[in-house]
Amino acid sequence: MATRGVGDDRNASRRRFLSCALAAAALAAFPCRGGEAGEYPSHPIHVIVPTAPGGAGDLLARRFGEALAASLHTPVVVENRPGGSGVIGNELAARAPADGYTLLFATSATHIIAAYTIANLRYDPLKAFTPVFNVGYATSVLVVSRSLPVRTVQELVGYARTRPGLLHYASSGVGSANHVDTAVFASVAGIDLVHVPYRGTADGYRALLTDEVQIMFGAITSALPYVQDGRLRALAVLTDHRSPLLPDVPTIAQAGLDSVDVRKWLGFVAPAGTPPEIVERLNLALNKILDGPRMRAWLESEGMERAGGSPSDFDALIRADYAKWGRTLGELRLRSQ
Repeated sequence: MATRGVGDDRNASRRRFLSCALAAAALAAFPCRGGEAGEYPSHPIHVIVPTAPGGAGDLLARRFGEALAASLHTPVVVENRPGGSGVIGNELAARAPADGYTLLFATSATHIIAAYTIANLRYDPLKAFTPVFNVGYATSVLVVSRSLPVRTVQELVGYARTRPGLLHYASSGVGSANHVDTAVFASVAGIDLVHVPYRGTADGYRALLTDEVQIMFGAITSALPYVQDGRLRALAVLTDHRSPLLPDVPTIAQAGLDSVDVRKWLGFVAPAGTPPEIVERLNLALNKILDGPRMRAWLESEGMERAGGSPSDFDALIRADYAKWGRTLGELRLRSQ
């Protein structure tokens, strides 16, 4: 039997070293393709939700995240980062690598309205993000305490005009969607209401049920149980058509006021600079999910109006929304100083 000497071992070690060095050099000559669309995704995708768990945005993000994970065959991790009317989560997403592995679930309120109502933002909502996909639009409903002796919008307006500054309305915080919705409604109706911000929608409903406040605008699905069991009274929906979830409740225009455009979108954006091919792949996957029969049925049950479309469609909507809310909030004097 042949025996191995020290020299043989040294030669073998040199060969192994040379082989490893050549392999490393070859890898260095070709940049990692992990972020390219052809091999994307190669590890979990994180979705940042800038609101608390349990809200409409959180539920949508988790539903779409679950479907996206199945479509792309990779885990999708949804992470809530609430605070600052969405600013905390937005800042975190804006600083994330633009590699397709971080998405932000954005809404009109957290992405656009907060940019005007929160002072000293450290990001630009139009420059810091790349639009990916518009899921759809949420429906808001005006609800009032059962102790308030009104059954229509006109009765509410008449009651409030004779009691300026005595009726209170709840919101999820300064600059939140229901804060802005109520401010727009009060302006159109010509009434003076007192804003009482709470830490979230759940606290707002609690205040409404205990008569701490008398008025609130809320997402139709969160308000629906209270309306159905008679604890709250629904007066109008903020859309241009009635909701199938509350078919007997009129729109603002049907209730006798000028129609107001406060429709709120919800969708996915990515950090600016995310490769276009990855954005397109995500958009195609999310459009297929949106068009699926199960997702269609679920969104209808949640009172959501579906949207979809291309990233450029979503980009145009966001820019138009930014200009619109700038004018509206300026007229209402809700801009930050």
